[in-house]
Amino acid sequence: MQIVIEGKDFKRLTESTQNEILALLTGASSQPAAKTNGQEAAETEGLRWREPVSLDIEQCQLLTQGMTKKQLDILRAFANKSGRATMKKLLEITGEKDLHGISKFQGLATRHLRRIIKDPHYKAQLFAWDFEKTKWDKGGTNIVSGEYYVADKTAESLRSVLSK
Repeated sequence: MQIVIEGKDFKRLTESTQNEILALLTGASSQPAAKTNGQEAAETEGLRWREPVSLDIEQCQLLTQGMTKKQLDILRAFANKSGRATMKKLLEITGEKDLHGISKFQGLATRHLRRIIKDPHYKAQLFAWDFEKTKWDKGGTNIVSGEYYVADKTAESLRSVLSK
């Protein structure tokens, strides 16, 4: 059985419904608050599933500390007016042939980001895939182009931090 929910349709669902669906798919708890040491962890304000978090300059400085030149180049690709980077551009930077290299960086950056903003619910992500810009091969099995994007505020903050 296959169930398909387009990104734009998923965004129209209530946050609690999104959480329930994600919990069912990942096997995680659908409870909205994480428990730490027997106490409820506070909900991180402004975070939504599958939407990039907005970072200020100070947070971007913390994020970039200790990153390699290649990792900083990936972030530079997002430090433009639109906050978008094409799959082709990111593959060029990583030297990879498919999205796995980008996914590795995304995981690393997201884990670091979640520590910076203290996200106990694991909602935060640095950048996201724009499903509406995805182009597939003729067989519909391989992605041939698409775009990742960061929040506008994050793009602006990255421009400031990475221009120094």
